[in-house]
Amino acid sequence: MDPNDRARGSGTRPRRSGAGNTIKGPHSALTDYLQEIGASEHFRERRRAGGEAARQRAERQRAEGEAEAEVEAEAETETETETGRQAEDSADAALARDLHLEEERARRGGAESSRMAAESVAVAVESVAVPAGKGKRVAPARKTAKKKKKKQDSDSELDEGLNRGSARKGGRMRECAACGRRFLRRGAGEEGEEGEDVCPQCVRSRDRGAAPKPSAPRPSAPKPSGPSRRPRLKKAAGGLLEADARLTSLQDLCVRAIAQHVDRVDSLGDVSAPSLRRLCRIVSKMRVLDARTLGLFLGAERTAVELFDCTRLDAAALRRIVAEAPRVQALALDFCGRLDGAVLAAFAAGLRDLTRLRLDGAFLVRDAAWAGFFRDAGPRLRAVHVRFAGFGAAAMRALVTHCLALEDLRVSECTDFDDDCLALLAPPLTDAEEERQELERAERVRRIAGSPPITVPPTTAPPWRPLARLQRLDLARPHRAMASQTAQRVVRTLGAQLRLLDLSGFRDVDDAFVAHAVAPHCTALHELALAECNAVSPPAMAALFAAQGAGLLTRLDLGRCYMLTDAVVRAAVRHSGATLRSLTLNSVDDNLTRDGLLALSEARCPALEHLDLSWVRCTSDAVLEALLPACRRLERVVVYGCPDVTRFAPMRPGLQYVGRISDTL
Repeated sequence: MDPNDRARGSGTRPRRSGAGNTIKGPHSALTDYLQEIGASEHFRERRRAGGEAARQRAERQRAEGEAEAEVEAEAETETETETGRQAEDSADAALARDLHLEEERARRGGAESSRMAAESVAVAVESVAVPAGKGKRVAPARKTAKKKKKKQDSDSELDEGLNRGSARKGGRMRECAACGRRFLRRGAGEEGEEGEDVCPQCVRSRDRGAAPKPSAPRPSAPKPSGPSRRPRLKKAAGGLLEADARLTSLQDLCVRAIAQHVDRVDSLGDVSAPSLRRLCRIVSKMRVLDARTLGLFLGAERTAVELFDCTRLDAAALRRIVAEAPRVQALALDFCGRLDGAVLAAFAAGLRDLTRLRLDGAFLVRDAAWAGFFRDAGPRLRAVHVRFAGFGAAAMRALVTHCLALEDLRVSECTDFDDDCLALLAPPLTDAEEERQELERAERVRRIAGSPPITVPPTTAPPWRPLARLQRLDLARPHRAMASQTAQRVVRTLGAQLRLLDLSGFRDVDDAFVAHAVAPHCTALHELALAECNAVSPPAMAALFAAQGAGLLTRLDLGRCYMLTDAVVRAAVRHSGATLRSLTLNSVDDNLTRDGLLALSEARCPALEHLDLSWVRCTSDAVLEALLPACRRLERVVVYGCPDVTRFAPMRPGLQYVGRISDTL
């Protein structure tokens, strides 16, 4: 019997051998949304720690309260005991005085006086006697009477409905016998025919001769018409242009009408590229992009094809791109989980003008298929963006070897991308690795020149320098750990030519990486993203901006660097405040204060357009009111998790708040 059949018969799944067979696709919509707004495990851990501290504090306070109650009870017992002892001593003294007087009268007055004295002595003794079987002294009768009177007053208040808020003013809540309303009665008030309570409104109505109106239930507020708040919020968060328009243009109305009836459209004709892109986005959002509607976005004259949701496009439909859009230069396919290695090979063979490729979610394309694609199409590629794919060492080696003209590289969230793949961007360290790189480069030179196969000594090959034209490097959020030393080697090799560097999620990079690699070598950066790099200390991050003098940064992402301080924000704004267009401080909440945010207004950021302050709890209406005059081009402020940003936050034409709790879009 086959082992797999045996496993199926037993109800258990067979184990897969090797980690390479694991298939991981894109995140769910909820995961992407939480990642976008910055809701992370850090805040859940902090809430759990805060809850535990609050629980311990409550237990400590309860224990202290119980100890204080015990002390107060003991003190009260001692007080009652002392009071009883004093009362008994005073009664004993009075008894002794009475006995002495009665004895004197007995000697003087005879037998009748003696009998009366004996009766008075007996009564006095009974009044101070202690009950049998109890060791506690009797409290004074006045104290007992006070407690009894207090209890009676409390019962009376509960029965008569005393209003606690008006008790200090001497009033009680009553129910009107005429209309049934509850009202506050002070003093004698008014009474009906049978001595019942009547509210002042009914008294006035009675005096005017009109019948009192019975109380009617308050009508419920009508439901607002139109779409509910949640779908409108989702549309705005999705970034659809038609959701934000105050006055819809005729062009947008036409695009919406076509999208709603796309199943009846055979051809779009001459449509501008922006309108076609917007229409494709709406159709993808409606989940109606399939093999039948795909032809609307293809054509022999198309040089750019961008499909936002390829979930319903199989391999055969994707092959139609080669036949119906052979001149395409930029190809972007999102959620292309049904694209496999054969389709990718068809792209390399049929799309001879392809220079820019973006594939998101192509997890069926394995490492060997990527290597073959780069061998065939590598010399003409200028930009490669790969996300959620099986991109490993073989693919990275082929890319470094054959993509000589590559300017833009993005390998994000790929399951097989590890530290060895990252090391291929830097000069090899071992002799075997260096020899293999030189032989591959010599073979590449021979193939490009078209010369016959000859044996080229490694020493005659040009110096090894991978991706000499690379200007944009994005390796954000790897699924495996990246060593800080390897990242230093890569940045030392490529840093001087980079305009964009995104190493978000490199959790192991430390202060040495920032001080010895980024600061001295990345001197021409326009965009820098070090989100989630929590191993870098705030002083090292502040020194990075201070060491470079005046910078040219237009985008800075320091989101989820939880330990950053006000000094880092001041240094960053002082470094690139004049050119900064996008600033992300998402979840930088542990040490950042109001003074750090106000540094943006002090430094004057005239070009700032996008500001992300999600989960920065010191953000408030007052802070934003101070920022807006200094940031006159600000268009978008993201404030998820900021409860102090209310509907009274300052507004102006062109400004949009995203994630505000009080928003009713």
